[in-house]
Amino acid sequence: MTNRTVYYTAALSAALLWATACGDSKPAKPKRGSAKPQPAAPMDSRSSPEALAQVFHQSLSANDAIQMMHLSMLGAPTNSWIEFSGKMFRNSLKILEKNLTDLEAIKPREDRTDAEQTRIFNLHTQRQQMSKAYTNNLKRLSIELPEMRELFLQRGFLDVVLQFKAAGLDPAQITVSRIDTSKLTGQYQGIDMRGGPLTIWFAKNKTPLDITLTLVVANVPYHGWVFVKDPKLNVPVVQGPAPEPSP
Repeated sequence: MTNRTVYYTAALSAALLWATACGDSKPAKPKRGSAKPQPAAPMDSRSSPEALAQVFHQSLSANDAIQMMHLSMLGAPTNSWIEFSGKMFRNSLKILEKNLTDLEAIKPREDRTDAEQTRIFNLHTQRQQMSKAYTNNLKRLSIELPEMRELFLQRGFLDVVLQFKAAGLDPAQITVSRIDTSKLTGQYQGIDMRGGPLTIWFAKNKTPLDITLTLVVANVPYHGWVFVKDPKLNVPVVQGPAPEPSP
């Protein structure tokens, strides 16, 4: 994935299973020859940011690039892309038009310097370019989305794996110990949508690690929670004297 927002709901069935199990004060003994208990339904990553973080780690541990791609904005349907990009475009356009209105209100055109008038002209041009680019991107979505998915499978997933390898970590040998969602906001990127960065803390053999992973997520329309930017592993800088130069 790239950082140009190309990325990427239901509660766990365990809650329902627990409520059903608690309905009788004495659970019935299984009869001989009865079917084996069925495993619980898999976690739905779209249901919450915490579920997304857990399934993200599962996909990394299983070396499953396809699953991770579907956790991102790349796995969202076309109508989610249209609604999400539309919200982002309208908010950006609103900010640009306010800046333009404020500049034009400071002085009448005949009193502006050449530099001031050039800045206003550039904003008008930028507004036209934004509108044109947005329209063109929507038209090309059906072509570019498959290309972006293929790029993630070829390179994006590997980039995440290499971050862990460089830190000396095997994702399959560590567990998620804590998920911090305190930085999520209801106005992600200035639009009416819940999202923002969450932090995943890890442990190895029950020992907490000081290496964390930042996952920027959003609750996109018609789909649910996805990550929308490149995952970033945060490795603390080693303190102490610099190593001796090799002879």
